[in-house]
Amino acid sequence: MLIIDIMKKVLRVSRALRVKSPAQVDVRYEAMHHPTRYRGEHRIDYETCIGCDSCNKICPVSAITMKKLPFKKQNIVPEVNLSVCIFCGLCEEVCPTKPEKSIILSGGRYDMLSGGWHEDQNDFWVHVDVPQSYIDSRLEAEEAARVKKELAAKKRAAEAEAKKKAEAEGKTLEEKKAEAKASASDGTPDFTAGGAS
Repeated sequence: MLIIDIMKKVLRVSRALRVKSPAQVDVRYEAMHHPTRYRGEHRIDYETCIGCDSCNKICPVSAITMKKLPFKKQNIVPEVNLSVCIFCGLCEEVCPTKPEKSIILSGGRYDMLSGGWHEDQNDFWVHVDVPQSYIDSRLEAEEAARVKKELAAKKRAAEAEAKKKAEAEGKTLEEKKAEAKASASDGTPDFTAGGAS
C-alpha cells in the first residue's frame, strides 16, 4: 500500500512539472489570459469612410485624430491612439456608413506590450496607410467629374444663348407681322396671312 501511495505522488509531481504554470509566462511579451469580450484593435476602412468626423467628436478621451487626404471630398480618415483609447466602442456605434461600419473594433486580442517607456508609443497607433494607386484613382475621378461639370455648364450656357437669340429673332418676326397687319389696315392688300385683296 505504501508503494502505491509513493507511485501516485511521483506521478502527480511529474504531471505538474510537465504543465506550464501561468506564473511561468513572461507577461512582457505574451498575455497571461485571453479575455473573450475584449474588443480589440481598431480596423479602419478608408474606402468606405465618408470623412464625417463623428468618431472623433464622440470619443470621450480624444484618442482619435483625423488624417487629411489630398482629395476634395471625403478627405479625412480616423487614426486611433491605442495608448489613450479606452475601447468603449462609441466610435463604431456612431459610424453612419452602411451596411458595414468604416471603423470597427476588430475583436480578438491586441497586446500593447512594450520594451521601453516612450520609444514604443508610435506602435500604439492605428495608422491608415492609403496606397498611392488609390489616391491617384480618386484624384483622376475628381478631375473627370470636374471636367464633366464644366462641359455641362458650357452646354447650358450655349443653350441659353441660343434660346435668347431665338427669342430675339422671334420678336423681330412678330414685329414684322405686326407691321404687315398695320399696313393691311391702311387699305393695302394683306398677302402674308392669305387675306382678301
